[in-house]
Order: sequence, then C-alpha cells, then structure tokens
Amino acid sequence: MKIILASGSPRRKELMEKIGLKFEIDPAEIDERKFKEKSAEKLVEILAVKKAEAVATRHPNSIIIGSDLTVALDDHQIGKPENATDAKKILKLLRDKTHQVLTGVAIINTANNKTASAVETANVKMRDYSDKEIDNYIATGEPLDKGGAYAIQGHGRKLIEKFSGDMELIIGLPTKTVLKLIKEVQK
Repeated sequence: MKIILASGSPRRKELMEKIGLKFEIDPAEIDERKFKEKSAEKLVEILAVKKAEAVATRHPNSIIIGSDLTVALDDHQIGKPENATDAKKILKLLRDKTHQVLTGVAIINTANNKTASAVETANVKMRDYSDKEIDNYIATGEPLDKGGAYAIQGHGRKLIEKFSGDMELIIGLPTKTVLKLIKEVQK
C-alpha cells in the first residue's frame, strides 16, 4: 500500500525518511485561513484532517498523512509570520515566556475509509534574548516560514531555554504518533 505525505514541508519529509517509511509527497492545497477555531488543539486536528482529505481523493488504496502545527501563547494562536516585521513582533511576544506547540496528525486509509487523528503538545520556554539577537536571527531568513517564527532544529535553537515533550512534534511531525495511527487505520 502506498503512503502519501500530504505536505511539501522539507522538515516533515526528513522526519518521515528518518523512520524509514517509503512514501510519496503530494502537498495538500487548502486555504487554512478559512478555518476559524478558538481552540488551537481543535484547529490543528481539523486542518490535519482537511489536508489528508484533500489528497485522499487522488490516491485510492493508500495511506494518507496530513499534519498541521500551531504555536499557542495564553490561548492566542501564533502562525507563520507574514514578513520580517511580523517575525520580530512574534519573537518579542514569545521572549522569556513558555508557549505550547501543538501538532495535529491525521491518517486516512483510502482502501477501507478509516481515519484516525491525534494532537500532540509540547512546551517551549524561550530565553530572555535581546532585540539584537532577534534581528540577527531574522537576518538568517529561517523564521519566515515557521510557525512561531523559529525553528528548534536550526538557528532558532539558540533562542530556546528549554522544552518538554517530543522534539519531532515541535519540528512538525511526531513520527511515533504517525506509526501508531497508521496501525489503527489498517485494522
């Protein structure tokens, strides 16, 4: 049975390769802005399912993997920055605070129409970094396409004091959860 990753994220691709699954990439094209949900947990699950569903119609007899990530601070959802100015605003907001990273995963088996989904959460405490550190980080270009405007697996690691939870979910795809959900939809 083919496995399809409904994401064009290079980070998710790397995580999938790390666990040794053979898969194809077919990015989901959905307008995430039209989905409004106060609960960050519900939103990432809904978006993960919608991404998997968008790709499922193109792949009969396949396992489809959809995923979505958001950052939440005090019940406020923080997505990807729109530009460098927005990235600076986000990084100032997160400075010296603990926030949550939530990643939703949805798996669809198009052979038996079974769907399974889950949301994983990690806590990340940012350092009390300076405005100069923010500017230097933004100058790398790294934060511009990342939820919360940082990458834990890249230069952004320097801005983090500590984290608790699965680092893979902070990157964007908790592979243990993916493997567990694949087993569930194959029963």
